[in-house]
Amino acid sequence: MKSLILTIAILATAGVAHADEVPFFGRPNVPDYVATMVGHDTYTKPPNTLRIVKQHDGWTFVEEKRAGSTKSVYANFFKNVTARGGQEHGNEITWFGVRIVEPKNDYSGIKAVVESKNEEAVAGEKCRWLELIRSTPQERKYGPIWMNCLTDDGIEVANKVLFSDKKLMSDTRLTELKRMPVAEADVLPPKALFDAEFWLKPFANYPDHVVGAADFEAKQVGDRSEVRLLRHFPWYWRERRGKDGTLQLTIWNTQENQGLYYSSSKTERRLDVHRERLDPKRPWKQFDMATGKVNLGRTDTYLGETCTWFDLMPNVADAGRSQCLTSDGIPLKDIHTSGWGGGESFETKSLTRRAVGMQEIRPKQDYMDPMHWGFPISNDR
Repeated sequence: MKSLILTIAILATAGVAHADEVPFFGRPNVPDYVATMVGHDTYTKPPNTLRIVKQHDGWTFVEEKRAGSTKSVYANFFKNVTARGGQEHGNEITWFGVRIVEPKNDYSGIKAVVESKNEEAVAGEKCRWLELIRSTPQERKYGPIWMNCLTDDGIEVANKVLFSDKKLMSDTRLTELKRMPVAEADVLPPKALFDAEFWLKPFANYPDHVVGAADFEAKQVGDRSEVRLLRHFPWYWRERRGKDGTLQLTIWNTQENQGLYYSSSKTERRLDVHRERLDPKRPWKQFDMATGKVNLGRTDTYLGETCTWFDLMPNVADAGRSQCLTSDGIPLKDIHTSGWGGGESFETKSLTRRAVGMQEIRPKQDYMDPMHWGFPISNDR
């Protein structure tokens, strides 16, 4: 059976102090620099990664290339903000994500720093090793162990991750370092990455009316939240507002691997967008929380309408989802289950079949403004 941890955050965005994606800063006045590094993963094929790091005034841009894939990271270590994007084989960028989280609520954040007397010369740069503590003493027994080597002026020239038995998991080492002025534009994400029209641009001219896929607006009430649903084939809008003040907005194309996810809570905000043709060999779409559609052979009645039950996550071991759908594809009951106790049941309380305009299936501009995420650029520029 398939095992699937269902979360919209498939793009795996995380805080700045997470893993070794961006350099560790032990001081706020690190000089501008450009570094070329090579990373090596013991259990990844191909094992080597080319890594370019640029730093200016606390802002860092990291580009990693491996086997035709490119990942870009834009971050500010002290502001605890990170954005990531990726592309394959030189093609147009296919995914982008940004997250802001309160440091005390960042599970993988740095809890403490342990300095050592161990020094080394890496590509002619003298550095001293330190350990970043990211877990509790009990968790540290099982690893991993995070190590970073910094020069006297605070530039990270090497890092490594060890298993709990001190065997090497991965390491990255400097090959060339240039202390030189770096322009702000070279370390901040292009504002085009925050353009909803780019990410939600259709791949094809879809028909306005499709049998079994009526336009509609619906309100669903769950155990802990309320949901507003909109559909205009092949697009869905799902806005979930929790009683605890949380917000989750998902916009997705049911025919492609394309969509947008925005969430906010008291401790965290995140944005994930993806735009890619659906791979027939991997038909799971990243935003609709479905891995199939199996008729369960039973019906029910809600709001005076008959609906048929379908299993939308067949053969999934650790989560589940079932819907009772009308003949034109409208969910009147939506049940989410989870092995971690995060499930919820929703029932449609109001339903209007009406024409839904594409302008309705768009996020608020604030959600996409770089300044909303802590980057000193604006979509107005």
